[in-house]
Amino acid sequence: MHKQLLLCVAALTFSATARAEASLADLIFMMPKLVLMGIYNELARPWLLAGLWGAAALFWLVRAITGRDAVGGLLDNFTYPRRPWIKTSSYGAMALLAMATLLYVLVGYALWGAPQRYGGPNFPQHSAQPSKGPVVKHTLPYPHGKSPDNRRGEWPKSSGRLLGQPYLAAGGDTLITLNNPGDEGLWARLCAADANPCSPLRQVYLSPRGGYTLDRVDEGKYRVVFTQTSGKNLSGSTRAFSVTGDRRGSFNLPLKEFDTKP
Repeated sequence: MHKQLLLCVAALTFSATARAEASLADLIFMMPKLVLMGIYNELARPWLLAGLWGAAALFWLVRAITGRDAVGGLLDNFTYPRRPWIKTSSYGAMALLAMATLLYVLVGYALWGAPQRYGGPNFPQHSAQPSKGPVVKHTLPYPHGKSPDNRRGEWPKSSGRLLGQPYLAAGGDTLITLNNPGDEGLWARLCAADANPCSPLRQVYLSPRGGYTLDRVDEGKYRVVFTQTSGKNLSGSTRAFSVTGDRRGSFNLPLKEFDTKP
């Protein structure tokens, strides 16, 4: 019996529900402190204290000039007549509020230390601007002119497929990754190995030092023809390679062998 009772107490003590209820109880007991600390952090703002003391000084200045509670009389015109629980002048109430606020801030500073400041995130200066790659001046005109996908008829800014162009040989599972190790942009075309001249099955642009992966390449025999879009506009071609459809495979082709012919 005692063993069962101990097991029941242990289950209640260490269960997730009991821990959640204990955390909620701790939060409830902490709420007054959190509220008081929040008020302290708000009242400790320099502009708020300066504003309250400036308003109190202004109320007293009006009292000294007019000889009566002019501000209080003006405010009475916008309130319904009622019997206040404490009767005081406007300048007296303002001075009392300013002193009470300052006293609260001093006590809060003694209990909780310096107030928290909620500034914006301090990002490193270099991260505010996106990193820029090498500036490429294309000397090869864009081969397909203007289109709805490319209204200005320009080369892409980064590596990617040329929009609006054929997307063929896409029934397989093989990936072909094209890498551009040079400092000039490349126009790369996937062709059938026996097609001469090349009839592009797919076309991509490779930015300097960039790359792109052709996905779902169907089985067959291919080669990749490529041309620099900047600089001397040199051209080159990979050797023919075979893609088999028996299993998922991948190729990594660095496009770096250019023809030396002028």
